[in-house]
Amino acid sequence: MAAMLIFAASTFAQSTPTPTGVGLIDFQRAVSQNDEGVKAANALTEFGNKLKDGLVKSQAKITDLQDKLAKAPTTMSDSEKTALARDIEKAKKVFDVEQQDAVNTMDDKQEELFRPIADRVKKVVEVYAKELNLVVVLNASQDILFANDLVDITTEILRRVNADIAKNPAKNK
Repeated sequence: MAAMLIFAASTFAQSTPTPTGVGLIDFQRAVSQNDEGVKAANALTEFGNKLKDGLVKSQAKITDLQDKLAKAPTTMSDSEKTALARDIEKAKKVFDVEQQDAVNTMDDKQEELFRPIADRVKKVVEVYAKELNLVVVLNASQDILFANDLVDITTEILRRVNADIAKNPAKNK
Protein backbone atom coordinates (compact mmCIF):
# COMPACT_ATOMS: atom_id res chain seq x y z
CA MET A 1 0.00 0.00 0.00
CA ALA A 2 2.80 2.42 0.94
CA ALA A 3 4.64 1.54 -2.27
CA MET A 4 1.52 2.33 -4.30
CA LEU A 5 1.17 5.74 -2.63
CA ILE A 6 4.82 6.56 -3.30
CA PHE A 7 4.46 5.44 -6.93
CA ALA A 8 1.26 7.50 -7.36
CA ALA A 9 2.91 10.56 -5.80
CA SER A 10 5.98 10.28 -8.00
CA THR A 11 3.83 9.79 -11.12
CA PHE A 12 1.77 12.87 -10.20
CA ALA A 13 4.93 14.88 -9.57
CA GLN A 14 6.30 13.86 -12.97
CA SER A 15 3.08 14.77 -14.80
CA THR A 16 2.73 18.19 -13.14
CA PRO A 17 5.36 20.49 -14.62
CA THR A 18 7.12 22.92 -12.35
CA PRO A 19 6.27 26.56 -13.20
CA THR A 20 9.27 28.18 -14.82
CA GLY A 21 8.26 31.24 -16.83
CA VAL A 22 7.96 34.90 -15.98
CA GLY A 23 5.28 37.24 -17.25
CA LEU A 24 5.10 40.99 -17.25
CA ILE A 25 1.92 43.07 -17.29
CA ASP A 26 1.15 46.76 -17.29
CA PHE A 27 -1.61 46.29 -14.76
CA GLN A 28 -2.86 49.86 -14.91
CA ARG A 29 -3.22 49.61 -18.69
CA ALA A 30 -4.92 46.22 -18.40
CA VAL A 31 -7.47 47.70 -15.97
CA SER A 32 -8.08 51.02 -17.71
CA GLN A 33 -8.00 50.04 -21.39
CA ASN A 34 -10.40 47.12 -21.46
CA ASP A 35 -14.03 47.73 -22.40
CA GLU A 36 -15.22 48.15 -18.79
CA GLY A 37 -12.19 50.26 -17.88
CA VAL A 38 -12.85 52.74 -20.68
CA LYS A 39 -16.49 53.09 -19.56
CA ALA A 40 -15.39 53.50 -15.94
CA ALA A 41 -12.84 56.17 -16.89
CA ASN A 42 -15.51 58.11 -18.78
CA ALA A 43 -17.91 57.81 -15.84
CA LEU A 44 -15.19 58.98 -13.44
CA THR A 45 -14.41 61.98 -15.66
CA GLU A 46 -18.08 62.92 -15.82
CA PHE A 47 -18.40 62.55 -12.06
CA GLY A 48 -15.26 64.66 -11.54
CA ASN A 49 -16.60 67.41 -13.80
CA LYS A 50 -19.72 67.69 -11.65
CA LEU A 51 -17.57 68.03 -8.53
CA LYS A 52 -15.38 70.56 -10.30
CA ASP A 53 -18.44 72.70 -11.16
CA GLY A 54 -19.27 72.99 -7.46
CA LEU A 55 -15.70 73.98 -6.63
CA VAL A 56 -15.67 76.60 -9.38
CA LYS A 57 -18.76 78.20 -7.83
CA SER A 58 -17.12 78.30 -4.40
CA GLN A 59 -13.96 79.79 -5.90
CA ALA A 60 -16.04 82.41 -7.73
CA LYS A 61 -17.66 83.39 -4.43
CA ILE A 62 -14.22 83.97 -2.88
CA THR A 63 -13.10 86.01 -5.91
CA ASP A 64 -16.26 88.13 -5.78
CA LEU A 65 -15.76 88.86 -2.09
CA GLN A 66 -12.07 89.71 -2.65
CA ASP A 67 -13.01 92.04 -5.52
CA LYS A 68 -15.63 93.68 -3.36
CA LEU A 69 -13.08 94.29 -0.60
CA ALA A 70 -10.45 95.55 -3.05
CA LYS A 71 -12.93 97.98 -4.58
CA ALA A 72 -14.46 98.91 -1.25
CA PRO A 73 -15.67 102.46 -1.41
CA THR A 74 -14.21 104.94 0.96
CA THR A 75 -17.66 105.18 2.47
CA MET A 76 -17.38 101.58 3.75
CA SER A 77 -16.56 101.59 7.44
CA ASP A 78 -13.61 99.74 8.93
CA SER A 79 -15.99 97.34 10.69
CA GLU A 80 -17.69 96.55 7.36
CA LYS A 81 -14.28 95.93 5.76
CA THR A 82 -13.30 93.68 8.68
CA ALA A 83 -16.57 91.76 8.36
CA LEU A 84 -15.97 91.34 4.64
CA ALA A 85 -12.41 90.09 5.31
CA ARG A 86 -13.88 87.55 7.78
CA ASP A 87 -16.38 86.46 5.15
CA ILE A 88 -13.51 85.91 2.72
CA GLU A 89 -11.64 83.77 5.27
CA LYS A 90 -14.80 81.74 5.98
CA ALA A 91 -15.37 81.23 2.26
CA LYS A 92 -11.75 80.09 1.86
CA LYS A 93 -12.14 77.58 4.70
CA VAL A 94 -15.38 76.29 3.20
CA PHE A 95 -13.64 75.97 -0.17
CA ASP A 96 -10.72 74.05 1.38
CA VAL A 97 -13.14 71.62 3.04
CA GLU A 98 -15.15 71.22 -0.17
CA GLN A 99 -11.95 70.63 -2.13
CA GLN A 100 -10.76 67.93 0.28
CA ASP A 101 -14.22 66.35 0.23
CA ALA A 102 -14.11 66.34 -3.57
CA VAL A 103 -10.72 64.60 -3.56
CA ASN A 104 -11.98 61.99 -1.08
CA THR A 105 -15.19 61.50 -3.07
CA MET A 106 -13.20 61.05 -6.29
CA ASP A 107 -10.95 58.50 -4.60
CA ASP A 108 -14.01 56.60 -3.35
CA LYS A 109 -15.67 56.72 -6.79
CA GLN A 110 -12.48 55.53 -8.48
CA GLU A 111 -12.27 52.62 -6.07
CA GLU A 112 -15.95 51.78 -6.63
CA LEU A 113 -15.59 51.86 -10.42
CA PHE A 114 -12.21 50.20 -10.87
CA ARG A 115 -11.99 47.63 -8.03
CA PRO A 116 -14.31 45.12 -9.77
CA ILE A 117 -12.38 45.57 -13.01
CA ALA A 118 -9.04 45.06 -11.26
CA ASP A 119 -10.41 41.91 -9.61
CA ARG A 120 -11.53 40.59 -13.00
CA VAL A 121 -8.10 41.33 -14.52
CA LYS A 122 -6.37 39.54 -11.63
CA LYS A 123 -8.52 36.43 -12.21
CA VAL A 124 -7.77 36.44 -15.93
CA VAL A 125 -4.04 36.89 -15.23
CA GLU A 126 -4.10 33.96 -12.81
CA VAL A 127 -5.77 31.65 -15.33
CA TYR A 128 -3.44 32.77 -18.13
CA ALA A 129 -0.35 32.40 -15.93
CA LYS A 130 -1.33 28.83 -15.10
CA GLU A 131 -1.89 28.07 -18.79
CA LEU A 132 1.59 29.36 -19.65
CA ASN A 133 3.16 27.72 -16.61
CA LEU A 134 4.39 31.07 -15.26
CA VAL A 135 5.93 31.09 -11.83
CA VAL A 136 5.47 34.86 -11.42
CA VAL A 137 3.78 37.78 -13.17
CA LEU A 138 5.30 41.18 -12.42
CA ASN A 139 3.63 44.56 -12.70
CA ALA A 140 5.47 46.62 -15.32
CA SER A 141 4.51 49.87 -13.63
CA GLN A 142 6.86 48.98 -10.78
CA ASP A 143 10.63 49.47 -10.85
CA ILE A 144 11.59 47.11 -13.67
CA LEU A 145 14.76 48.17 -15.38
CA PHE A 146 14.59 45.83 -18.36
CA ALA A 147 12.16 43.29 -19.72
CA ASN A 148 12.05 41.59 -23.07
CA ASP A 149 8.79 42.19 -24.96
CA LEU A 150 8.32 38.43 -25.14
CA VAL A 151 7.32 38.33 -21.46
CA ASP A 152 4.76 41.19 -21.74
CA ILE A 153 1.31 39.60 -21.47
CA THR A 154 -0.68 42.86 -21.26
CA THR A 155 -2.16 42.72 -24.77
CA GLU A 156 -3.28 39.13 -24.37
CA ILE A 157 -4.77 39.90 -20.97
CA LEU A 158 -6.70 42.83 -22.45
CA ARG A 159 -8.03 40.54 -25.19
CA ARG A 160 -9.07 37.91 -22.65
CA VAL A 161 -10.62 40.42 -20.25
CA ASN A 162 -12.71 41.86 -23.09
CA ALA A 163 -13.78 38.33 -24.05
CA ASP A 164 -14.70 37.67 -20.41
CA ILE A 165 -16.67 40.93 -20.29
CA ALA A 166 -18.58 39.88 -23.41
CA LYS A 167 -19.42 36.49 -21.86
CA ASN A 168 -20.06 37.81 -18.34
CA PRO A 169 -21.08 41.50 -18.43
CA ALA A 170 -20.70 43.50 -15.25
CA LYS A 171 -23.84 43.90 -13.24
CA ASN A 172 -24.94 47.54 -13.29
CA LYS A 173 -25.74 49.07 -9.93
